[in-house]
Order: sequence, then C-alpha cells, then structure tokens
Amino acid sequence: MSTHIEKIETVTNDITGELLSITKEVTDINQLPAEPNYLKLYIDDLGLLNKLSGGETRALLQIAAIANYEGEVVLPLAIKKRIAEKAGVKVNSISDTITKLIAKGILKRVDMTLYVLNPELFAKGRWRDIREQRKIFQAITTYYPTGKKVTETVILENPEQIEQKRPSKLKLV
Repeated sequence: MSTHIEKIETVTNDITGELLSITKEVTDINQLPAEPNYLKLYIDDLGLLNKLSGGETRALLQIAAIANYEGEVVLPLAIKKRIAEKAGVKVNSISDTITKLIAKGILKRVDMTLYVLNPELFAKGRWRDIREQRKIFQAITTYYPTGKKVTETVILENPEQIEQKRPSKLKLV
C-alpha cells in the first residue's frame, strides 16, 4: 500500500498579485503491510511436529537462544560444547542435531560454522527486518501421497527476484 502526497507552493508578488513561481513536490510513501496474525509456538511443540528427540529439542532451544537479530547463529566447537552441556547431550549429538535441523528446513548452513534459523519459524526484532529476512529464506515442503514429506530450504541471493519467482511454500503432489 502506498500514499501519494503532493505539495504545491506558489510565490506571488504581494503588490501586483503576479505569480512569480510554482513549486510542486511529490512524495510517495510505501507502507509495509501490517504484521500478520501469529500463533505462539513453543520449541517443545516445534520439536514434536518435527519428530525431534528431547535432546534435539533442548539443543534447538539453546541454538535459538543465541541467535542474533538476523537469525544467524555461529556454532564453533566451543559453542557446541556449551550447548551440549546445557541440553544434557554429548557434543557429537549436537552436530547430528544440526544436520537434522538443516534437513527439516529449521536451520540453514551459510558458511563453515555460520547458520541461520528459518525466519518463518523464528523471528526476533522489528517486523520490517523480519519481513526482509523472510524474503531471502525459502523453505518448500512437498507432501507425497505415500505420506512422505520433503522440505527443501534455500537462501536466495537476490531478494528482488523472489517476489516474482517465489513458488508457493506448500506443494501437494
């Protein structure tokens, strides 16, 4: 939704009434759409919906807790050890959990130890920023008649093309 504002200024000679100049200023204000309705979803529920074990769910909570406002999480070995201790699991299982979270579209690997949480599931900060994050993170879930569910997650490099080419987030095959 946008608002179009026109401001017209005229300068006249006070004595003769002669029009000396006209200035027209046009401003278009693009407003963000309102924040969509939401439902609070607890990490435990997200874990149940994605068939995560108790340890995997606790690890996800710890990972989400250290995410920055862009949804990014840096997970070098020292941080993995800290997460493992808090989640009550072994360090090796944290790496396995990360792999599982990536496969389920909950987490996306950006670089060696840099990950980003799916902004459709996790949001922190101002709606304007969250909306931009959602533009570049795409998760597509396909449900097959056999009951199989496949989630494909992609981080897109050019957000301008996303609005034109973005497929629906849910496909039934």
